Amino acid sequence: MPASDGWCPFATARPITDSGNFETGRSGQQAKAVVLHIGEGPLSAFFPTFNNPARKASAHFTVGKQGEIEQYVSINDTAYANGLRWESAAGAAGGIWRNPRGVQVTPAWKGLINGVNPNYYTISIEHEGFFGEPWTEPMYLANLKLLQWIRDQTGLTYARGDALIGHNDFDNVDRPNCPGPNAPFDRMIVDLSGGDARRAALIAGANKIGVPLNDQSALAKFALQNRLGVPLTDEFQFNVNDAAYLGQVWSQAVVYVKVGDWGNVWRT
Repeated sequence: MPASDGWCPFATARPITDSGNFETGRSGQQAKAVVLHIGEGPLSAFFPTFNNPARKASAHFTVGKQGEIEQYVSINDTAYANGLRWESAAGAAGGIWRNPRGVQVTPAWKGLINGVNPNYYTISIEHEGFFGEPWTEPMYLANLKLLQWIRDQTGLTYARGDALIGHNDFDNVDRPNCPGPNAPFDRMIVDLSGGDARRAALIAGANKIGVPLNDQSALAKFALQNRLGVPLTDEFQFNVNDAAYLGQVWSQAVVYVKVGDWGNVWRT
């Protein structure tokens, strides 16, 4: 279920307070792509940087090497991570793009809207570390989970160079190595596009052992994302301190969620 406020339920919310570093709303635009970045620094540096009024920069998220996810700006609002300036000029193209330094760039992304800052129609994810470093497995898995959540919120269909791009696809001059050669785009696309096959296999397996399965439920989605096998029971209700919970036994874990808090599924 989409989060109306645009805040990811499993990310650590660290909303930036300086309004000069982000913009409320998207100036009438809708998200067209997720842009991956490499932060060139430790996780601890991102929030102070984005909350610094002198920087005029931000991102929606940062993913850490240990799988941490921080969120600074709602995905309903505009972060300042992918900005370009359109300059009208004579010619068939009608103008050129310049990066924040004012240098002309040649963006590879075909989704740009002439005259409209791409910050208004992109979602930005920073990553801890440096461009020459390999991604850790926890960082990759957290990034994948976040991309899946963003897809659920926006309806994006991920394809490399289309709805999943790098900062270098905007700025080939000052950001040619962002997110860098070790960003595993190909693996992401394979894992993100494999959801339909995994879901079909899950349903077939559940039917085989005679367990009813709602593959769109919060518990089933969580189990599918975390590869917890097949369901061994139907969903069941239980109470803890007068709060209602929903649970289900899977072959590799018991999963449960507080009723109404569908974005925070837990496993035992």
